[in-house]
Amino acid sequence: MSEISLLPGAVRLLVVDDDVTVCHQMASGLAKAGFQIVTANDASAALSRAASTPPDVAIVDLEMPDVGGIEVIRELKRRHGEAIHVIVLTGHDDERPRAETFEAGADDFVVKPVALAEIRRRISAASRKLRAYVNVRLEKEAAERRLVYGHEASALLAHDLNNGLAVSLNNLSYLMEVVNGDAEVTEALAATLRSVRRMAGLVANFVDISRFEDAAVKPVVARTRIRELLESVIAVHAPSITRSLRFEVDCSSELEGTFDPGLVERVFHNLFGNASRYCEPGGTITLGARVDKLQGGVVIWVANTGPQILPELRDLLFNKYARGTGGKRGMGLYFCRLVAEAHGGHIGYEADPLGPRFALKLPGHE
Repeated sequence: MSEISLLPGAVRLLVVDDDVTVCHQMASGLAKAGFQIVTANDASAALSRAASTPPDVAIVDLEMPDVGGIEVIRELKRRHGEAIHVIVLTGHDDERPRAETFEAGADDFVVKPVALAEIRRRISAASRKLRAYVNVRLEKEAAERRLVYGHEASALLAHDLNNGLAVSLNNLSYLMEVVNGDAEVTEALAATLRSVRRMAGLVANFVDISRFEDAAVKPVVARTRIRELLESVIAVHAPSITRSLRFEVDCSSELEGTFDPGLVERVFHNLFGNASRYCEPGGTITLGARVDKLQGGVVIWVANTGPQILPELRDLLFNKYARGTGGKRGMGLYFCRLVAEAHGGHIGYEADPLGPRFALKLPGHE
């Protein structure tokens, strides 16, 4: 059991009293004992601060204007349940208010005036009872801090990688144009350019996922020749595939769609990469497109020969951090889903008789 739960600094208190002087004096005395203190002088402020900074113990005065202490107690218990210990302070030791406070969910009842040492003893007793809840809260808050730190660190790293890869791509493209070396030098440059372009696409996916989730990415749509886009995807990947796979494009050269060509091309770089990994030896990868006669727009797909995706994985494929075949995790298909949804479209898996098939349905053909 964690020792931190025994320290006053691990216990968070909410002190609620409409008398500002009394509230300040009590908060000051308890803060000197090491407790974390949040104060409020009316019901609205008390509930607002409890929502933003969940307390472990609440000390509530019953006699407050507008909304009384009973309602504050009832609402605190409704929101936080057994994770909060409520101590009632009142100047009236009558049976009726005592009964009402306990019916509302109060855990303790103290009549004013009371020595601060007595309040500290009651808080210490409550914190021992709440030890498990305090530990859970501390662990949750620590996990949230680590998550925020990890997210910010990842974003900074991805930003720097993105900039560095952009410079590398520009320099490699320039070298391809000006270097008149032998065939081996040219091929080495071309292979490096293809590899850096793939890495740049992966980093861009990572950067854009958070931007999509924050609705910060808006597709810049344009009329696009779909066959040319699919052929450019094959041109990037095919030279680096060592297995004897065949590549086909099933799409009219005249077919056009209205979408963001940069984003959609990155979708098909993701899908083609997956298809090349799982295609059977000597198999075929097909990229195709057609008009969606039923719903309008276009359907663009990638299919490969080989084994189907396991049925238990199909519904989870496009989730964030989905686990794929062999237990591998990735965000590529999640990125594809976000691009589809940003266009008002849909992406899905289809079990074609020849093998897996991923189809992107986009509006905007006419």
